[in-house]
Amino acid sequence: MTKLCIRLIFITLALVTLGSCEQKKQNNNFESAEGYGIADSIVSAISDERDWPKFLATCDSFQQTGDISRVKAIFYKTVAFNLMGKYRASLSLYNQLADVNVSELITEADLESYIYSSKDYIRMLCDMRRYDRALRQARNADRKLRAAGYNAFTDHQDIAQMIGECQLCLGQNADAMRNFDKSLKAIKERLKTNNGDLDLRECQKTMNAIATVYMRRGHFSEVTPWILRQDTLYAQALKLPKADPVYLDEMKAEISYTRAMQAHAMGRIDDAEKAFADYSSTDTSKKPSSLINSCRYLMATHRYEEAANNMTQLDKFMAEGAYEEADLENIGRFMIPKFHVNLMAGHRDSALQVATKIANLYDSALVRQKIIDADLLSTVYDTEGKEREIAEQRAKLSHQRMLWVIGVSLVFIILLHLHLVQRRKAFKKLSDTNKQLIEANERAEESERMKSKFIHQISHEVRTPLNVLSGFTQVLAAPDIEISADELQSISKKIVENSERITRLVDKMLDLSMVNAHTCAECNDKVCPADIAYQAAQQAGITQATHLDFNLKLGARTSQIIMTTHLKSAVKALALLLDNAQKFTQPIAFKGKAPKGKASVVLNVNIDGQNVIFSIEDTGIGVPADQAENIFTEFVQLDEYTDGTGIGLSIARSLARHLKGDIKLDTTYTAGARFIMQLPI
Repeated sequence: MTKLCIRLIFITLALVTLGSCEQKKQNNNFESAEGYGIADSIVSAISDERDWPKFLATCDSFQQTGDISRVKAIFYKTVAFNLMGKYRASLSLYNQLADVNVSELITEADLESYIYSSKDYIRMLCDMRRYDRALRQARNADRKLRAAGYNAFTDHQDIAQMIGECQLCLGQNADAMRNFDKSLKAIKERLKTNNGDLDLRECQKTMNAIATVYMRRGHFSEVTPWILRQDTLYAQALKLPKADPVYLDEMKAEISYTRAMQAHAMGRIDDAEKAFADYSSTDTSKKPSSLINSCRYLMATHRYEEAANNMTQLDKFMAEGAYEEADLENIGRFMIPKFHVNLMAGHRDSALQVATKIANLYDSALVRQKIIDADLLSTVYDTEGKEREIAEQRAKLSHQRMLWVIGVSLVFIILLHLHLVQRRKAFKKLSDTNKQLIEANERAEESERMKSKFIHQISHEVRTPLNVLSGFTQVLAAPDIEISADELQSISKKIVENSERITRLVDKMLDLSMVNAHTCAECNDKVCPADIAYQAAQQAGITQATHLDFNLKLGARTSQIIMTTHLKSAVKALALLLDNAQKFTQPIAFKGKAPKGKASVVLNVNIDGQNVIFSIEDTGIGVPADQAENIFTEFVQLDEYTDGTGIGLSIARSLARHLKGDIKLDTTYTAGARFIMQLPI
């Protein structure tokens, strides 16, 4: 089994180290491993030739003839698809892991193929920021492997690190720390028996991933211990008699870059510059794959011209890495930073070209992302449905056994009884199946309608600021236009405002994704209702609105009583309601029929028994009584010409209900609109 592990690790590393130096060829004989045969040897030989179409055709042929199992075929083909940059096809195959039965994990080769496929799938979900789904896949894989007699999946250094990364990004800090400690323990166990240059490099890479996610989340004090541990591994690698120089260079580059970013974030500028100089001295830093890291530091230190020069390698890097331009992740990760770099460096023509490219690619990227999300959701629902079906089958089997025992002593009576029961069950099953088909058809039609409306609204919301960005960049790029300092400042302000508008839209979509995933926030925050009101008003920015008068009225005890809730979710829900009031009291919302004088918005906070009542009253355009519930539906807008996506109220109500509260529209109020949010004390 050890030999097979080495072989599978080698194939997997080909994906991770794509674009770096070619690894030394393995000459081990793997045919002695259980479950590894002639067909696997042929597949391995073709993979060495990197003839991927032939490789995939051979895998399909061997799978059909039964020479390789389904789980091995999934592993082999996903590695090939990843190396070809066909991540959509790879993701589709990973989704099939949910259908792999424990009974299929017979040989050591099948077991290891399932383990490495699951690890790659979880890493892909992490890179896509699908943290909740990555955790679900880790739990499902762990459950199957334990049933097959393998008990160390979630204790593996990479898996524990990825689980901890997901938990940290979801705000589960204590659980994340426990899994990072588990990853460290696995690293120490590995290095007791395996401490070659490859082992040291892999362990250092895991530690750097933990340090990076801590730094990305702003926990800078937690980064230092993981950097020091990497220093120890690097020192051990330097002492090896035949250490791989590529591994040493990569280790030095990663450690120096992490130290530079941490020092800069903590205000230690001299230390940051020294660490970045160490990073820049490595061969790794000069590869196209490192340009985003280099540009991130240069932008942070306002060295925009250097960053812009580095970004000239972006197209080459994306082509070599087979990155798809029409992908939301790649637009945000590569193309938007390139736009900012060129804009800040004064390269307006280049910035305009990148902005135009982003505008052209955004629609197709958004559709592609929705398709991927639909595939993931389909897998989740299908898995849960199969689990329910298995539970029902087990319950049915138990019931039949009981009937068999009773039938031994009461043959004639039970036979008649069983006949009637079976007829009833058949009728009920037929009726339930028909009902499920009707409901499924209705859900499919509703899903199609919602998808079309979603794409239309999001396209509008994104195109508007992008058109503004494109227009201003064209103005800035025109050679015969003279622009005063005040006009330039105004244009810069508009560019920033519209960039922030896109960011707010993305934040709203992330909020919607979280509430639709039924991620329940832990109510552990002790806070007074008045603080929630103050923070929500500040977050919504309603106190700076010039078109209305805002008034906050606190009832008795609202500044003294302490409630237990999730502060961030409560503030977010209330801020969305205030934002809604601010939006629909604008003069433009009245379509030229605005009343004289300023509009007003009043936030009342009161205690009612064991509940806190937040009431938002405005003198805006109001909501028809027959639309009181419809406005809380996702993507619903009563006026399709009004800016917005129609998800703010839906997110607000979902957040309130996660906190065991609710949000309603008071239809008795006629001077505008009155929304009431109720949260338990």
